[in-house]
Amino acid sequence: MQIHPPQIRRAGTEVEWRVTVEGLPGPPALWFRVDSRWTSLLTDLSDPALAALLIPAMAAGTDTRVAGPLSERLWFQLSGCCQPLLQRLLRGLHPIRIDARQLRDSGPRPAGVATGFTGGIDSWCVIADHHLAAAPQGFKLTHLVFNHVGSHGAGGERLFRERAQRLAPAAERIGLPLVLVASNLADFYDERLSYLHTHALRHAAVALLLQGGIGRYLSASTYPHDRAALTPASGLTCDEPLLLPLLGSGRLELFSAGGAYTRVQKILRLADIPETWQTLDVCIHADRAGNCSQCEKCLRTLATIEIAGLAQRYAAVFDLARYRRRGRLRYFAIVRHSRNDFCTDIAALARQRRFAWPWRARLYGWLRWPLTRLEDAVEALGIRRPLWLRALRALRRRQPKCIFIR
Repeated sequence: MQIHPPQIRRAGTEVEWRVTVEGLPGPPALWFRVDSRWTSLLTDLSDPALAALLIPAMAAGTDTRVAGPLSERLWFQLSGCCQPLLQRLLRGLHPIRIDARQLRDSGPRPAGVATGFTGGIDSWCVIADHHLAAAPQGFKLTHLVFNHVGSHGAGGERLFRERAQRLAPAAERIGLPLVLVASNLADFYDERLSYLHTHALRHAAVALLLQGGIGRYLSASTYPHDRAALTPASGLTCDEPLLLPLLGSGRLELFSAGGAYTRVQKILRLADIPETWQTLDVCIHADRAGNCSQCEKCLRTLATIEIAGLAQRYAAVFDLARYRRRGRLRYFAIVRHSRNDFCTDIAALARQRRFAWPWRARLYGWLRWPLTRLEDAVEALGIRRPLWLRALRALRRRQPKCIFIR
């Protein structure tokens, strides 16, 4: 694969950063677009392209030549210790050689500090710690970033713009500029390289794109740092504290932020921030903006705030009636028996608050217990979809139904 030197050009009200790519399945060029007012944030280095295309190149087993200028530190890390780490985490990757002829010392670190903003629990927690609360000047947020690198699924560009419109007023109210970054990066990743298992490098590519004005990028941690793991089952989520420091350059430092909290602790922390009552968005559905109040992440959040007695605060962003009607009892049953970290934390909160589980949830929990244990075992083994998903769905169809659960 060859990555040609980057070109930066204006396209209407936007500015496009583009590199031509040869020898790799996918589009003929990788591009990122931002509003023209953020032109000063864009880098003239090839760093974003190498970070974005490293995993697809390793999946194809093709050596890479970078024709444009590249940060010496990033080249050293991605040529060396980063590749064995990715091979351990993602099956089917091969070591590759990276040839770069224009290595540069990236120069001094810019003063900007950014984090990704999705309206979710993790990103709001970073804002709480590094903007709403007192933070050292070098770690206090100056920008929020919302990007399109694959997290919007089938909704694509339409859903990206729709979600951005929902986030922009919240960013304005808390006093931080929101940088929107569109890209065709996801078109280089096939079904084997899902967003769930490759998002760390996708978002790092966006951070490196903005290193013209951003010197620190705080990536919102999904898991507490004491649960960091280096296994295929963890994907690129549990291992972020290990991986992210390897993706920086001389101008940009990347950190995993928020790892001092469990998910339950984050939710309880955010419940005291009124802005989240109107803007919290945790849903995993990729066909619309807002919360469905039925998916796993919605149910996880709703169960936590109900047990804590805070559900009414979030009535504007969740359909509480749908939750109580269609998912509440089933999810309570899962929480009572699952060994999943999120569920055990919620169960611990219930014990602490002396929460009275509904008797129907208790009954259904015992009926569902064997399936819950199997799901935990499959997750621990790191068996990938769709095989394990089809197996679990088949078991659910054979599972005794509980007439008390709707």
